Amino acid sequence: MREARDMWGALDAVDWRALEAVGPDHPATDVPKVLRRIARADATTRPEAVDRAYGDLQELLWSPGRFTDVGTAALPFLVDLALDPETLRRPDLVDLLTCLACDGEDGGREDGGGEADSAPAAAWRRQWPRIRRLLHDGDPVVRRTALRLIADRTGPLLERWHEERDLSVRVALLLTLGRAAADEDPTESTNAEVRAVLDGLLHGENPVLRVAAVIAAAPLDPRAPLRAHPMLLEILSDPVLAPEFGKVWYTLDREIPYERNDVAAGVVELLELDMTVATSFVAALAETGSRIGDADLRRCALDEAWRLLVARPSVEAAVLPLAAGLLADPDDDVRHQAAHLMAVLGHRAAPHADRLAALLDDPGESKFFDGTVGDHARWALTRIGDPRALPGLVERLVAPYRDVQGYGFFPGEPRVPEVAHVLRPLRAHAGVLLPAVREALGDEVSRAGWLVEDLRKVLQAWGENPLLPGEPTPYPQPWEPPLPEPAQAEATVRAFAAGGQWHWTFPTALDALTRHGTLTPPVREALTALAAADRRFSEYGDYRAVLQDEEIRARIDRLLAQP
Repeated sequence: MREARDMWGALDAVDWRALEAVGPDHPATDVPKVLRRIARADATTRPEAVDRAYGDLQELLWSPGRFTDVGTAALPFLVDLALDPETLRRPDLVDLLTCLACDGEDGGREDGGGEADSAPAAAWRRQWPRIRRLLHDGDPVVRRTALRLIADRTGPLLERWHEERDLSVRVALLLTLGRAAADEDPTESTNAEVRAVLDGLLHGENPVLRVAAVIAAAPLDPRAPLRAHPMLLEILSDPVLAPEFGKVWYTLDREIPYERNDVAAGVVELLELDMTVATSFVAALAETGSRIGDADLRRCALDEAWRLLVARPSVEAAVLPLAAGLLADPDDDVRHQAAHLMAVLGHRAAPHADRLAALLDDPGESKFFDGTVGDHARWALTRIGDPRALPGLVERLVAPYRDVQGYGFFPGEPRVPEVAHVLRPLRAHAGVLLPAVREALGDEVSRAGWLVEDLRKVLQAWGENPLLPGEPTPYPQPWEPPLPEPAQAEATVRAFAAGGQWHWTFPTALDALTRHGTLTPPVREALTALAAADRRFSEYGDYRAVLQDEEIRARIDRLLAQP
């Protein structure tokens, strides 16, 4: 096939030396060499060599935002290789074509787009009839990848929809169609046709496509998922259907399919237009998961409950019974995250203190997160103020730091709390905890451990001497930012209330207003609006979001209580 097209003769006929390269380290003369390496690769070629060839080709041809001479010259040869079924990893070539199309002035359109006399536009115009054959390729992976070339064009997407029969390609097509239609003029005939397609699928026989149709309709009608949430719940909680999502739910920005839980998480995000519906949906996932014995579904519900909890104070009342109901779950992961949620809920969890106390010795561990169920239950009891958490608390908190550098975690995920975040609020129990804290501090100092500064700050917060006996050096007071002038503090509060963008000076501005003692009517109005806002006042994305939000809301309440 390649020989019939005399690809190699055409490749050698190009004066690669005269072409503009992507950069000085990527000479254009290397392009034909790499194209040959890719063309000659077969089943016996080492995967590492194929990886290297494709990596080299991308570096030689693509520079974001630029369409160089070398890309224009290489385009027909890329198309040759992409169309040849003997070429290895053809979707990678289609991806590269998409990158080049985005940086070409035409975006890969038939009419060339852009300026009629531009070289990239002319090159794409010549090659487009061949490139569009990729949309009809025999390999569904190639067809799905090629959709990126027409991702913003409802007409060609609709044409493909009516022809496509592979479910994995149809799902990706639907999701792309909804976004493309939302970006075009709603009076366009194709917009109405997209809506008709989606509406028809909502009552179709394929449950996966019904879910895809709802999600695809959301950019056109944000309330569509709210109306369809009973149907979404029925399909997403069906254990027979759960594996099907992991086989066919592809999107254009990902090479592997999404699992059922990923799709459910996306649905919850769409339902957040109405938090009552969103939280009831999450609770129903948990209830159904318990009823049918689907631990994976229960974990999904807890993941979404946690995500909502660290973003919105209004969900606390709904998350509490969900988490409490899973404290005795047979699955370690489920109990682990349920106990974590109870800890984040703080004083709201007080009615379930006995159940948490029963978990103090629970050794259950998560497959993904650090700590045991007992660790999180103990932290929950400290947040409640229950003294049953105190025996062994300090020893348990510092133990992970003895042999390693603390827990491993990714910011934003549910994780064990830092030592200072647990101990600093426990000043009322300092008399009980103080000996263990001083012993831990002495041990950390002697071994140059990681917790020295944290433990000293805990002692300072309790009003205790942060130095060990015999330590001569005065321990400095923690640095605090200077308080702004009242006018500046007022401006910060009003700007934060109006724009909502977090800024680290906001807590300091609240302190300045507290010291000033008088609130102007505009500032009182701004603080009142903030107190009613359903969002966390925090820079964090994990449990610290709730802790910081609680602290800041308490300051706002104290300010508003001033006469």
